[in-house]
Amino acid sequence: MSFKIGDRKIGLEHPTYVIAELSCNHNGDINEAFAVIDAAADAGADCVKLQTYKPETISRDFGDNNINIKGTEWDGYSTFDLYKKAYTPWDWYQKLADHAKHHGMDIFSSPFDETAVDFLVEQNTPCLKVASFEVVDTKLLEKMAKTGLPIIMSNGMTTPEELTRAVSILREHGCKDLSLLHCNSGYPALFEEANLKTIPVLSDVYADENGPLTAGLSDHTLWADPETRQIPMGHITPTESVRFGARIIEVHLMSSRADSRALMEDKKGGFDWAFSREPHELKQMIDCIRAVEKDPEWQYDTQAERDTAALTHGKIWMWPTSKEWPSRGVRPSLYVTANIKKGDKLIFQGGHTNDGNFDSIRPNEGLDIQYTDIVNGAKVTHDIKMGEPLTWKHVLLK
Repeated sequence: MSFKIGDRKIGLEHPTYVIAELSCNHNGDINEAFAVIDAAADAGADCVKLQTYKPETISRDFGDNNINIKGTEWDGYSTFDLYKKAYTPWDWYQKLADHAKHHGMDIFSSPFDETAVDFLVEQNTPCLKVASFEVVDTKLLEKMAKTGLPIIMSNGMTTPEELTRAVSILREHGCKDLSLLHCNSGYPALFEEANLKTIPVLSDVYADENGPLTAGLSDHTLWADPETRQIPMGHITPTESVRFGARIIEVHLMSSRADSRALMEDKKGGFDWAFSREPHELKQMIDCIRAVEKDPEWQYDTQAERDTAALTHGKIWMWPTSKEWPSRGVRPSLYVTANIKKGDKLIFQGGHTNDGNFDSIRPNEGLDIQYTDIVNGAKVTHDIKMGEPLTWKHVLLK
């Protein structure tokens, strides 16, 4: 099943659509964001993708109640402190969009709360992306689906039940053009956990009345030497995914790995350096993809590349891998966002959209967001302080 993003047709019978993810690789400087967009265009990318959130909507500053991230690249940061440094200011969006369009590239974004969806619709975005962490944010999925826009969703760290629920919500609330990207949310991911054989299965399992879904890959593999991180090989997994039917490829792009790595060490930026490509690596990846599209039997120059490519094939696997489990702790869940007295009613906020007292924010310490409608309007059993994860012990169910 094919669909369109802007003027581009996406599907098995069309060229692979390559997305360069800017994420936080601007390091707080809009001129650096422009430079990354320029590099994406020069490399031959079709699209630039942003992330749209504010630190106070993706998380909250609860002071002493802030919970630090554990087991990932961002250990020691609270979610609020991390996203305060990493976010892309919303008033950059139109300038970045104009810059991308000047190069003939599409631009769209991943929204991380309901207000971000409204903002992106106002900016005439041609598509919306569900990030892996937000697959479980059922209220956000409903909001995104109701826009009627094409939606691309990554499946990183999901279980089959979680992914099936998310697909069902999107379709039930109006999404007609849906693509799934196979994704390993290890940051960075391991080649042996790529399991690219899953891609055609996703396409078939989540087919609808119009046929198999267009599937793709959101890739975070990079290192041939994951311990020392000196030998990048970022072209391999995306190229191999095309052999398995991927027609959308998303990878992170930065200007300079050395500069970003130094910023990360100083806790000033570069937060995605460990799984982002440099411009020449993006070009190499795109050149390899185009070569495979022309000749499915095309092969790499070196035995090391061929051996690494074989590792990525793996098996059909639709569960979190060992490297992904810590990332699940950074997913959003339900939190109390204002002091509540015993007997008061719980009122869902949805990204500061009203004067509610609980919301879906990171990290994953509270109730699963799928229970939002059940607890919304229920009374609380005792006083609750702002910043507490919402749990069943707080809720007086009828």
